[in-house]
Amino acid sequence: MNTIYIEAFSGLSGNMLLSAFAELLDAYDELEQLPKQLNLPDGQVLIKTVDKNGINCKYVEVIDLNESKASQEDHSHEHTHSHEHSHDHGHTHSHTHSHDSHQHDHEHTHDHGHHHHHHHRHLSDIQAIIDKASISDGAKQIAHDIFLLIGKAESQIHQIPLEKIHFHEISGVDSIIDIVGNAILIDKLQLKAVYCTPVCTGFGMVKTQHGMLPVPAPATAELLKGIPTYAGEERGEKVTPTGAAILQYLQPKFEAHTFITQRIAYGPGKMDFHYPNVVRISLIETADVKKKPSYK
Repeated sequence: MNTIYIEAFSGLSGNMLLSAFAELLDAYDELEQLPKQLNLPDGQVLIKTVDKNGINCKYVEVIDLNESKASQEDHSHEHTHSHEHSHDHGHTHSHTHSHDSHQHDHEHTHDHGHHHHHHHRHLSDIQAIIDKASISDGAKQIAHDIFLLIGKAESQIHQIPLEKIHFHEISGVDSIIDIVGNAILIDKLQLKAVYCTPVCTGFGMVKTQHGMLPVPAPATAELLKGIPTYAGEERGEKVTPTGAAILQYLQPKFEAHTFITQRIAYGPGKMDFHYPNVVRISLIETADVKKKPSYK
């Protein structure tokens, strides 16, 4: 049984958590096999080394090959310039972004001129994929629980029965692999306790298919209930529904605690900010402050 400490000083996405958990467990080879285990041949996992303000760490990139192919076709017929696509998240809406010479407004980028080829699955469709996957029963249950949290949040926001919620981005191959990957690694960690810092959400407005919405977006805000948050100093959307749902599942404690760090892992986000865009997760032992420290 393990105890971990999550530092979400630059926000949180499912992909950032996946990358950090993978480093903590050295589980990169296992994640690369995940599309096959999920019977999703149109998914791919790539491991890249990135530099975030001098912090060198590995980024677990989850790719929807259907979308990549569609994007390439759109480029060849319609565009003379390039766009970047990033799916670090489980959003049920689309995003807009702005550029300046120093930073991007937020973690996630979409090209709104493209027609993304997502399978718009219902929760029951996603549950069937999980049930048929070649993963542990514990990982299946965790994945079900995380998707259920997201489904309930969307149901609450849109006032639509859970079984009728029509997922968009969250039902894409990349998002399913992202969440199930987290579930597998959480199951492997056999967590006894989780501690966390308050979560940086960013601030401002985000453009969605429903129009302009405040940051954090409504589903994310719903999933962050009971979790201490703060806006931070950089405009933009820093927490995704997937990241919020996974953290909510983990039920972390936010009380101050004395602990001894055993191992540290970093999970980078796709974009670059003024501050390092990483989540830091430490494997820890809680310490008895009454004991005298030993320097041997």
